[in-house]
Amino acid sequence: MKIQYLGTAAAERIPAMFCACETCKRAMAAGGRNIMTRAQMLINDDLLIDFSGDTHSNFLKIGKSLCDVSYLLITHAHEDHFTFEDFFSRFKGIAYNVKSERLQVYLSDVSYGIMKRCIEARQMNEKHLFERFEFITVKPYTSFAVGDYTVTALPARHASENEALLFLIEKDGKTVFYGNDTGTFSTDIDDFLADKGKTIDLLSLDCTKCDTEFNYYTHMSMSEGRKIADRFMEKGLLKESTLLYYTHFSHNGGMIYDDMKSIAKQKYGFEVAYDRLTINL
Repeated sequence: MKIQYLGTAAAERIPAMFCACETCKRAMAAGGRNIMTRAQMLINDDLLIDFSGDTHSNFLKIGKSLCDVSYLLITHAHEDHFTFEDFFSRFKGIAYNVKSERLQVYLSDVSYGIMKRCIEARQMNEKHLFERFEFITVKPYTSFAVGDYTVTALPARHASENEALLFLIEKDGKTVFYGNDTGTFSTDIDDFLADKGKTIDLLSLDCTKCDTEFNYYTHMSMSEGRKIADRFMEKGLLKESTLLYYTHFSHNGGMIYDDMKSIAKQKYGFEVAYDRLTINL
């Protein structure tokens, strides 16, 4: 599988839109990998995870078209993960030569309900929406086919009112665990995956708090992510070759990419993801 981190920041991005804190000023001055858009991942050019307002610009930066995307996984309905208002750009008469007539969108019942209520409130034309999108609701601890992929939805410790999800994505003998937005999640997930005999090639975990420990139970720090990796290792879910990556960073963590990369590796054994990072499994 080809994995591309299109964005690696939390909702406010780094630098944040309306912020002149020291972290944001340092990121702006340093540039490069220190500039981060909202978290998003692309797999094999046809499977996209989450759909923020940064999606179009993210695709322009990697020189690819959203026309090739056939499948979309939505973790939850917060605006930095599901900006469905941009779906109108795929309507007939606006978008041409798309790979799939209807983009398949996989999301929780709660996220689908939120979208439907917003559509009704804004008087959007549902007919045009359903001509180009197919919505498939999924539940935690269930596996389902997404084209040639097998995807398992798991419960995140985040936005319980939104039924936020984590995803395990499998194809061609390779497995990716996409673990953000979430705090330290239940060991029930470890047991479930172990019982299914899963092994992970890429473990990608939330690191909103960077290397700090402020009280924010719906997100994780570097040390909390390391504990998840240790739990998974004990259950046989990781291999010696498993790649470990932190992602989904906030300026509230007080660090930029240049700060994090050596600390993450030397102290916790993780790499730090950055926008447009490409990994071939």
